[in-house]
Amino acid sequence: MLANLWRDWGAEANTMFGGDSLPLIEHATRLEFAGGLSAKLLRDLSLYAQAGYQFATSDSLQRRDGVKGNFGLRYTW
Repeated sequence: MLANLWRDWGAEANTMFGGDSLPLIEHATRLEFAGGLSAKLLRDLSLYAQAGYQFATSDSLQRRDGVKGNFGLRYTW
């Protein structure tokens, strides 16, 4: 289990896209929650999985909600 608080402090930067200058103005607060599990299949082999969700704490133009996940096998020798 994990929980994160992400805070963008209002950085102001520009990037060029196709000759146009685009402002990258960020000022938002987001929360992230995730959890995972692992299961031992054999003495040296286990399966793991994790899933999480990140969401903005307020309605703003910088809203970036998202999900993430991963899974795999872990072998130790």
